[in-house]
Amino acid sequence: MSKPSRSAGPATHYALFAGLRRADVAYLVTGATALTLHGVPRLTPDVHLAVDPDPGNLARLERLLAAWGYGAPAAGPPADANAVVRRFRHPSAALDTIDCTLPTPDEFARLQAGAALVSLVDTGIPLVGAADLRALGERAGSAAGRDDAAGLEILAAVRAGETGSETDTRREQIRKFSRWSIAARCDWLLAAARLSKGLSPEAKPMTRGLVRRNPWTRGRR
Repeated sequence: MSKPSRSAGPATHYALFAGLRRADVAYLVTGATALTLHGVPRLTPDVHLAVDPDPGNLARLERLLAAWGYGAPAAGPPADANAVVRRFRHPSAALDTIDCTLPTPDEFARLQAGAALVSLVDTGIPLVGAADLRALGERAGSAAGRDDAAGLEILAAVRAGETGSETDTRREQIRKFSRWSIAARCDWLLAAARLSKGLSPEAKPMTRGLVRRNPWTRGRR
């Protein structure tokens, strides 16, 4: 697997996550990105990560993003009282905004202990667990946060075999979307990111047909 071209930026979510793994960056996918990878559709052109605040880990992250052409981090939208956000921007990449939440060391360890791990081709992607993601949404106090938490509640009910009402369009949407592969969900997110920047969607997603069977596994990174 080749190293990322300087200033090119990762062309796909796969390239981003594989690069983070090669660089030994300790992170968890969070926010709307994690919500979608769990199985609740939430269009977002940005990538949302929770990152281990250890100085060495942050240095590895910043070296990788600088090599990809991302600028120096700026303050992002506040997460909560116990975390700050660093926003990395790229001048031309489809994935041009990466928001990195820096929780306290204890909070990151707690989130990591409850993380879910999904597989994309040959790369494991650690996600903030559904229970923690739901709690974060409820704690945000915003309409979007409450909606995200409700979506995860519906997803849990769908996976438990509850059928619900035939007129519940959101439940049906989540039921269908949760059957998509991780590769298809990443393709969907990438298309949203590209369209938001006036680019055409990827015609031939690089991950299609390569993802492993039954990619939903749980465990630590």
